[in-house]
Amino acid sequence: MMHVQLKVTHLKLLVTLAAALFLCSLSHAQTSVRAAGSPVESSPGTIGIAVKTNALSLPLLILNAGVEIQPFDHWSFNIPVYYSGFNWISENRKFRVLAFQPEVRYWLRNDSRGLFFNAHTSFGWYNVAFGGDYRYQDHARKSPTFGGGLGIGYKTGFGQSRWGLEFGLGAGVLPLHYDYYYNIPNGRLAGEDKHTYRGPDQAFLTLTYSIVKREKRTRK
Repeated sequence: MMHVQLKVTHLKLLVTLAAALFLCSLSHAQTSVRAAGSPVESSPGTIGIAVKTNALSLPLLILNAGVEIQPFDHWSFNIPVYYSGFNWISENRKFRVLAFQPEVRYWLRNDSRGLFFNAHTSFGWYNVAFGGDYRYQDHARKSPTFGGGLGIGYKTGFGQSRWGLEFGLGAGVLPLHYDYYYNIPNGRLAGEDKHTYRGPDQAFLTLTYSIVKREKRTRK
């Protein structure tokens, strides 16, 4: 019962975060419009702020929301949150997670557009099953994975709109300490294992909305 309550709490936190970010973006969009209807852009040097969601996670029934802040030229900080408490069609197929993957990005341009590189960390709890003999879950529900890696991505905009689209990949190392259970309803514990995963740990096709746009500086 306690585990179910924690899942509900985690889901409420994610939904609250997503709703707050969405309402914040709407509020800013309404107050940043001139009488003529054109958006008010920030001046060069303003801290850029964007909210986003990764479309690639949605088919896996993983809800997600994120915020990106760019306080310096060429550098930004991206903080996405992922949550899923659902099965895929049947009880023995699932990819349940509560995960965070904060990253530092370096942009070749200084306005959060074009090519970027990142260094990211991954931290999360998991409960996964793919229809095989076993279901895998972080050990004793108290051993979330914690690792990190490097990635590359690209962001493009839609004209002068505040909307953008970014895509990219990353790879890293994730130490795993997990229990495995027989993959049937209420299946009993079958064993415990440790494993270090090395490989792709990040993939995104992300829709973004700039609450505050950081303008590109031009040299005079």
